[in-house]
Amino acid sequence: MEELLEKLRKFGKKNLSFEGLGEFVRRIDLSKVDHVPYLPKAESEGYSRNILMMEPLECVLLYWPAGSSSAIHWHKGFWGYVLVLEGQCDNVEFKYEKDQLIETNLIMATTGGVLSEPDGVTHKLVNATDKPAVTLHFYYPALQDMDGMVMYNEEGTKAILNEKALTASFDQSKEHFGAYQKNSFKYVSFSERKGERSHRIVPIIPKPKSDLIQEMLGAYYSEQASVYDMFDLRDSSRKNYVERIDELIAIEWKDLIRPQKVLMVACGTGRRAEQIRNMSGIDPQITGVDMSAEMCDIARSRRVDAIASNWEDADIPDDHFDTATFLYAFGHVPNRAARKKALEKVYNKLKPGGSLFFDVFNAMDINEWGPNALENYFRNHLYEFGYERGDVFYKKVGGNTIAYLHYFYQDEIHELLNDAGFRVEYIKHVGYVHRSGELLASANEGSLFIKATK
Repeated sequence: MEELLEKLRKFGKKNLSFEGLGEFVRRIDLSKVDHVPYLPKAESEGYSRNILMMEPLECVLLYWPAGSSSAIHWHKGFWGYVLVLEGQCDNVEFKYEKDQLIETNLIMATTGGVLSEPDGVTHKLVNATDKPAVTLHFYYPALQDMDGMVMYNEEGTKAILNEKALTASFDQSKEHFGAYQKNSFKYVSFSERKGERSHRIVPIIPKPKSDLIQEMLGAYYSEQASVYDMFDLRDSSRKNYVERIDELIAIEWKDLIRPQKVLMVACGTGRRAEQIRNMSGIDPQITGVDMSAEMCDIARSRRVDAIASNWEDADIPDDHFDTATFLYAFGHVPNRAARKKALEKVYNKLKPGGSLFFDVFNAMDINEWGPNALENYFRNHLYEFGYERGDVFYKKVGGNTIAYLHYFYQDEIHELLNDAGFRVEYIKHVGYVHRSGELLASANEGSLFIKATK
């Protein structure tokens, strides 16, 4: 720790900048930071602080008990970064306008992750887990005290701290507040925002390892297994999109392929297998693979020979299938190397001339998360934390689990398929959020539906 503090002292105020400090913090080697001797005394409920230095900037070590958080507070006239040394710390951001405090963004950082706190941000830090967390904070200029810091809570209380305040928390005596006003604004959570979609982006820094992403996806879909079909049918955009994709496949089955054996990777509940059967009038033997055992149980009731397994581990015969699908799921494969491997395995399972149909989200779709993913990629320096361009973590509003999705560029798809041995027959743009279910001509709209041949 002393070596790190010495490096900070050498910065000098003239050399300090938001970008420069961020680059420094992101390059800190945690293996060389022995923070344990510097841990502050743990408080019974709230977080506790140990100020390590104040010149030329403030460096402070924080201990967060399980389930603790700061108050929502406004950074005015200072900025900085948070480095997670142990556990997990979530950064929840807000905007205050027209007497409303509106939740906007959520970023999760685990050990080694870095959160930015630009000047003017309104946010809170949360340890939402059942284990303690430790964070190291860097602020400029150093706060001599918390006098004048504005805080908010979900009950509509606005408070201003004075020089006696110890933390950015409502959990302190009244003598630490310069002002305290109840019912001064309306708190609006993300789920209460009008016109919001059913899911939200939740970046995780650094990007979790592939095996953890698979566990997260399994938990995400198991959580939704019983209501997944209902969600598809209730959401008109998704219903129109799914039906058009199924219709395009059904036409191929009926007019060109007339398959006897079909492989459906990520078969889900089997509802789409049943729908394509009905649309095409073709009744092949369908083998399905899905990581959710709960979904496989439902798929078997729809005459799908469903195997509960990750695709990577599934035991499937080679050169066996006339056609294969990988619907609404290829984007869940956690990285490029795994995507190439997944496609190579599908290739091996198909008979010569067999066709693969799959769809992915378009990174260039102006109506989808692709542009947001690219913005997050650069704004949060995600390329330094294991991310690939187009990576997104997200959760269902009101849900407890987080899923992963990759948004694709068209040249990326061509390259992956060519590397796996496939020939690309076509890539169609199908409307998802905007003009749902329509075939579109613009490269900047719709998801990508691909046919490739062995």
